[in-house]
Amino acid sequence: MAVTRRTSRRRFTLALLVLTSITLLTLDFRGFGPLESARSAALGLLAPVGEFFGRIGEPVGEMWRGARGYGELEAENQRLKGRIDELEGRLATSEAAQQELDELKRALNIEFAGGIEKVTARVSSGPVSNYDATIQIDKGASSGIRPKMAVVTGAGLLGHVDVVSENRATVRLVTEKDQSVGVKVRSDQPVKGVARGQGNEHTLRATLIRFEDPVAVDDLILTSGGRGSFYPPDIPVGKVTAVYEDEPSRQKEIEIDLFVNVGDVEYVQVLLQEPPE
Repeated sequence: MAVTRRTSRRRFTLALLVLTSITLLTLDFRGFGPLESARSAALGLLAPVGEFFGRIGEPVGEMWRGARGYGELEAENQRLKGRIDELEGRLATSEAAQQELDELKRALNIEFAGGIEKVTARVSSGPVSNYDATIQIDKGASSGIRPKMAVVTGAGLLGHVDVVSENRATVRLVTEKDQSVGVKVRSDQPVKGVARGQGNEHTLRATLIRFEDPVAVDDLILTSGGRGSFYPPDIPVGKVTAVYEDEPSRQKEIEIDLFVNVGDVEYVQVLLQEPPE
């Protein structure tokens, strides 16, 4: 009980001193000696108390300033991350636009079939399955497109028009299994054969008409054209990747790697020339 009374008395004394000091400090009786002396004494008496509470308050103040600074730093980091995301988004969009532009330029810059009128079309949908060797384009009869017209890209032969509506057309790819196209080995040689699709996106296989005709790996393969063919002559098809000879049957076959990447075509050109009867 005595301890409680002493603690209460000390708290009361401290409170009284603080109140007296505040009163003296707020009074501005300049020139009044007793008050000036009392105020100085109060300041001296309470200086340790002020320093004590000041030391207690310093870490709290530092912590508050640190917390506020961390919040500002975090906000700045978020702003910079947002800016990076924005720039990367613009770059991705720009690259996609540039890629599309390059693809269109390649489709338009066709050096072969120079004397044939062409219509540029965009691929609106690709094959729906591995067994479907057709694509859809966004041009049709209203643009002069008819069935059996050859379809090419800047790289070479892609296929021919199969079904046409007013503003759409279906293109049947040369890679479709058992689709056939007359071919020749380079334009300066009379080596000819018939190439057929193998059901994949990259390869044709051709049987040469004459066994003795010379052919080698990396030889250039072009369309041979001719009566009844869907395809005009001298359209690039691909390169020879393998040669197979069967001496007993006097048969020679070649494997052709297509120039056109069938699965990655965005723009095509339809040659507005119906095949001769």
